[in-house]
Amino acid sequence: MHIFLLIEFAKDLSKIDLIGIILGHIIFGIALTQILDWSWLKNLMNEEDKEKMLKGYNWKDLLVDISIISVVLGILFLIISAFI
Repeated sequence: MHIFLLIEFAKDLSKIDLIGIILGHIIFGIALTQILDWSWLKNLMNEEDKEKMLKGYNWKDLLVDISIISVVLGILFLIISAFI
């Protein structure tokens, strides 16, 4: 039942509205990244642990990371296609 509400809502939005929503979220994300204090990230791991982690990173880990990014992008494009 909720999917029909989403489709009806999507019919009311134009492509310019969708572009504005996406750009607004991107601008908000960039601004929030600049506003927040990220200095605490440096203290999460010491240098030895960072080197061990980077040396242990192999092509399988990269494959997993790429697949996660692909799934997230696929879901994003699916949501966008519902509004177009």
